[in-house]
Amino acid sequence: MAAYNERLWEEKQSGLCDPWSYQQPSFALGDYGIEDEIFGAIEIPALSLSMPIYLGASDDHLAAGAAQLSQTSLPIGGINTNCVIAGHRGWRGADYFRYIPDLQIGDEIILTNLWETLTYTVVQTDIIAPNDVDSILIQEGKDMLTLITCHPYASRGQERFLVFCERVK
Repeated sequence: MAAYNERLWEEKQSGLCDPWSYQQPSFALGDYGIEDEIFGAIEIPALSLSMPIYLGASDDHLAAGAAQLSQTSLPIGGINTNCVIAGHRGWRGADYFRYIPDLQIGDEIILTNLWETLTYTVVQTDIIAPNDVDSILIQEGKDMLTLITCHPYASRGQERFLVFCERVK
């Protein structure tokens, strides 16, 4: 998985060419004995939120929790990485990422993968067009986590709200 992240950086995420390239998982976790497809969990203490993380932002994965966008870094951390995690802004009675615009600079985001727990802090937020993939690219020398959801709430995805986080050493 670390080699996959390195390859993304070296190839400048060339596979992230449109809003649909992020749906297929980078790894089939079932091949590794993980039948429920849950790669880990994301916890946002400021929002009292905890959700499972799936690889690949398919409709099924987003309906069940948060999902890593394929063609972005896997949620294992490391220099020259940016793991982008998507979540619905509310789904069938569950809040999911509905309140992420309430996050403040310095709030913690805790990401637990299959091996370890990584802590990130919020450093910036932004609102972008749905096809603005440049905003979610890896930034040289950084270990990042980016949260993404539709904006404004109940808008049918007119824009995207981003929360940029950097890993706490």
